[in-house]
Amino acid sequence: MSSIEVPFDKIQDLKDKASKISELLKGLEENLVIICKVNPDNLCASGILVSCLREIDLGCHIIFIDNNSDLDERVKKINYSTHIFIGFQVKELPSKLLKDEAKNIIIIDNKFTIDKRLKLPWNDILTLSLKELDIPVIALSNAGLAYFIAEGFTEDYPKFSGLAVVGGLANKQVDSKSQKLIGINRFILEEGKKEEILKESMGTRISGRESLPIHLALKYSINPYFPGLTGNEEACTSFVSKLGISMKDQDGNWRTISSLTTEETKKLYDRLIALLVEGKSQFRTELLIGTIYIILTEINKSQTRNAEEYLWLLEGACQIKKYGLALAVILGDRTNLYDELKRKMENYHGKAAQIIEKITQDSTIVENKEYYRIIENQDIFDLESAPLVIKALIESNIISIDIPLLLHLKEANTNYLYMHDSPTQIQKGFLIYHIFQDLVKKKVLVETCFKGETKFFRLILSDEEYPVILEEFKKSLKYHHKGTKTEANSKEKEDNK
Repeated sequence: MSSIEVPFDKIQDLKDKASKISELLKGLEENLVIICKVNPDNLCASGILVSCLREIDLGCHIIFIDNNSDLDERVKKINYSTHIFIGFQVKELPSKLLKDEAKNIIIIDNKFTIDKRLKLPWNDILTLSLKELDIPVIALSNAGLAYFIAEGFTEDYPKFSGLAVVGGLANKQVDSKSQKLIGINRFILEEGKKEEILKESMGTRISGRESLPIHLALKYSINPYFPGLTGNEEACTSFVSKLGISMKDQDGNWRTISSLTTEETKKLYDRLIALLVEGKSQFRTELLIGTIYIILTEINKSQTRNAEEYLWLLEGACQIKKYGLALAVILGDRTNLYDELKRKMENYHGKAAQIIEKITQDSTIVENKEYYRIIENQDIFDLESAPLVIKALIESNIISIDIPLLLHLKEANTNYLYMHDSPTQIQKGFLIYHIFQDLVKKKVLVETCFKGETKFFRLILSDEEYPVILEEFKKSLKYHHKGTKTEANSKEKEDNK
């Protein structure tokens, strides 16, 4: 994803649309409900809006919706005159509620598209969407949209720029080479910098660089995975000591990676790169150094001070379904609830690090099939850690990614099949996600059984469905493999003529 520029007049259009929502909300006399489709970006957007409502002493009820929630049923149980939906497309929303002209309906989503074919009172529904304004959706997150709504509430709205940046990072709205934020995110970033809310710099991009002692940051690092260090605290302590880097300051406090001198940072970076090379890791080592966004209003050594660490905290909270804890932290809680979430995340990342260590030590855990690889090991995996581990295995290239990777877990009579595409296969025009879209069209599979991104998603299957779906998957892979092989042979014959 390369850098993009958004004309100022488009940003002004966005501000005008956002101000209409601000004015409606400021005129309310009754509490309202925010219905949030759960992910880190939408949580940040919800946090910004709740904070704004608190400033005018207006209360709100928050409903978190994940892929297992029944939105229609949840909405039926509440009675509010104003509903704010964050992160939904029109087909996901309860049509009966949208048709109720006595309700104030506000829809916030950067990709939202109004469908005029649906007989809905569109003139009365307030929407805030980049698509509707003809702005590229990669230019701003939902948290960024909420930031512009906040501008209509308070003069010190730049205080929300840190959350908007976290939302942009959550949506990977960065330049592919420099890893710098792009689009309208840059506009928000500059406002935050001007008000001394944000600072942009270069540094070592390892989870825990701001908040954890150096040896623990290395221990919990799974992306990248450091051979011999990840998951092994004793080895990490020895590693740092041998580099001649003091792990404590003069007052006896643990030092962090962010506190290292330039010389110490270079020493650590060079040795980590050497470790990755020695371990034959295919991790893009240039990603170890990149742009760091610091939220200056957060205290030192806090996980919420570094925008990327903040994002990792929220991603983990979403995975273990601690949405209320995550929102409390976003709203400013830095006491008991924050500490509870941090402890849960340390356990979560620690468990993931241990699983990856076991996989690197035992090659039999990953079974090599003809057209894919699969892990069927319920002793070391669980539903919480699976997505984090799979992504780390792929992105750090711990497992070869020339063919798709599958993970099968089973609880009671339910089968969970995680699937991650191979970048090599994607370059050849093959996405396994499309296989299952076809199966849905053929009514072999129900659409609600799979969730996630197009490159990484999860299927939830019964004992009867699992072998059928796996067999269909094998057939499609075999068909694709033969097709690309035939195509390659034909091209070779053409070249030889």
